[in-house]
Amino acid sequence: MTKDIVIVGAGVVGLTCAWILAEEGFHVKIIANKVPSSFKDETDFTSPWAGAHFRPFPANNAGDLKDFPMTRTTFAVFKEIAYKYPESSVSFMKGVDYVEADEEPYTRLNPGYAEGLESFQVLDSRTLPANVKFGSMYETWCLNAPLYLQFLERRLRMYYGVEFVTATLISLQQVSLNFPGATIINCSGMGLQYKGGYDEACFQVRGQTLLVRAPKDCIYKNMTVTHRLSNEAFSFVIPRPCDGGVIVGGTRQPGNMASTPSLDDTENLVKHAVERFPELLVYKEGIPTLDIVKVNVGFRPMRKGGVRLEKEIVGKTTIIHCYGFGSSGFEMSWGAAKHVSNIIDMVCSKL
Repeated sequence: MTKDIVIVGAGVVGLTCAWILAEEGFHVKIIANKVPSSFKDETDFTSPWAGAHFRPFPANNAGDLKDFPMTRTTFAVFKEIAYKYPESSVSFMKGVDYVEADEEPYTRLNPGYAEGLESFQVLDSRTLPANVKFGSMYETWCLNAPLYLQFLERRLRMYYGVEFVTATLISLQQVSLNFPGATIINCSGMGLQYKGGYDEACFQVRGQTLLVRAPKDCIYKNMTVTHRLSNEAFSFVIPRPCDGGVIVGGTRQPGNMASTPSLDDTENLVKHAVERFPELLVYKEGIPTLDIVKVNVGFRPMRKGGVRLEKEIVGKTTIIHCYGFGSSGFEMSWGAAKHVSNIIDMVCSKL
C-alpha cells in the first residue's frame, strides 16, 4: 500500500477520515462534486442539512448493536474538539428523551442505550410531561452542521495540506485509473461501486425540518429534546450553536424523493412543536406558532444491514468502503474514521 489516499466524498465521514489519515502522514486527496465551502442548499449534499446531535438508541436486535460503539468514540473525540477548537461549534449540553408509547427497548434499557454515558439517568415518572411513558436525560453534544463542516475543510486545506478535487464520478474505477496505486476510501454515502452504480442495499430517506429563530433566553438554545411519538415518528428540537437558530423536526420518509418542502409536513412539524415545545413559540395575531427562518429538505443515505465498513481488493486497487450511515453520520464520524485507519494499519503491517 502506498502513502497516497484518495477519499471519495466530502461529507462529514469523508472529511473526518481525511483528518485522521493526514495526521498519520498519508498524502490525502478528496474527490467530490460538492464541498462545504461551496454549499448552496443542494439537496443531494446530505451533511449540511443534518440536525447534528448525539442521541443514543436502544438496540432491537444484534444488527443495531454493530455500529453503536462508533458513536461513543465520536463522543469522546468531540469532548477534545469542543475544548481545543471552539470555532468548530461543537457544544456539550443536556439531552432529554421522551417516549410517548410503551416501548420495551427504552423501558428495559436495552443494550446500546445507556452504555458509556456516565451522566445517563432515567427520569422520575412523576416529572414527565403529559402522555409521556418514559424519559431519560444524559449529556450530549450539538453542533452547527454547516459551520462544523467548513471548520473541517479549512483545517484539512490549511493545516494538513489536503487537496480537494471537484469532479462528478460515475465509478470508483475512474479514481483507480486517474490515481494508480492510491488507496481509495469510499465515503460516497450511497456506496458508489467500482464498475459504476450504487450499492443495491442503499436507499434514501427524505427528511424535512424547520430552522427557527428562538425567543431570547429560550431553554432550547442550550438543550436538545426528542419526543418519540406513539406512531414511532419523532418531534425534536436541536440547537445550532454559534447563533445558528434551532432545528425543529422531523420526518423520515423512505422512497419520497421530493426535493421541495411539503406544506403538509411543515404544518405537521409546527403542530407537534406547538404541543410539546411552548418555550419556542411566538405569537402572530394572537396565534401561537414558530418564527420559521427556513424549511430544510435533505436525504439520508441509509443501508439495509447497517454501515458498510470493510476492505475490498479489485485487481491492484485497495478500496475501503465507509458508507451507509443514514442519519448518524455525525454521530459515528470519528469512530468510523478510526476504524478505517485501523484497517489501513492492518493492511500495511502485512506488506
